[in-house]
Amino acid sequence: MSTAARYERLETVARHRPGMLERLTDSTAFAVLLGVTSLVLAPSMLIGLFVVAALFTPAGRASPDVWIWLLLTAGGAVGYVGLFRARRPSSSSADYCVTLVCLATGVVAGLAVLGRVADSSAFEDLLTVGAVVVPAVPVIAALGRIARLRRLRAAAEGRVLDSLPLIFLAVALGEALCAIAVGVQLATAG
Repeated sequence: MSTAARYERLETVARHRPGMLERLTDSTAFAVLLGVTSLVLAPSMLIGLFVVAALFTPAGRASPDVWIWLLLTAGGAVGYVGLFRARRPSSSSADYCVTLVCLATGVVAGLAVLGRVADSSAFEDLLTVGAVVVPAVPVIAALGRIARLRRLRAAAEGRVLDSLPLIFLAVALGEALCAIAVGVQLATAG
């Protein structure tokens, strides 16, 4: 086998091989863990979504904490829609973008919850560590689905996967999380 043929074969394998995060989130153990954490998060999300109708009274009656809980609940629900949408192949460019927006919304909501829990606890016992792990699992699942979508899209277009857009996405999500944290701190302080 010539060197050029060997290099071409390695390039083809590397182009279509799933990354570490995608392999982790596609495992059966992670699927079970995601199912368990979804069952733990379901009551809070359902209460938040069903209380929405009762909160659409004049805005002066609801406290900012209730609105923040409502926004985080809606963001988490949109993130779960993105998780379900990412399981099937996208049929168009718009479908791909909608799925990525849903996943990014869920990641931002999950990171906001993680930031609030980490800010309010000192990790003194196992309960607070569990309170951080529960919202972290859907965030990791969403990031794994984003990696899968990007790999499949690159393979369909016949190009080598570039990690630069994923780095830009991570930076943008970090900036959005910081903006949300600053807004929450200003709303609660003022």
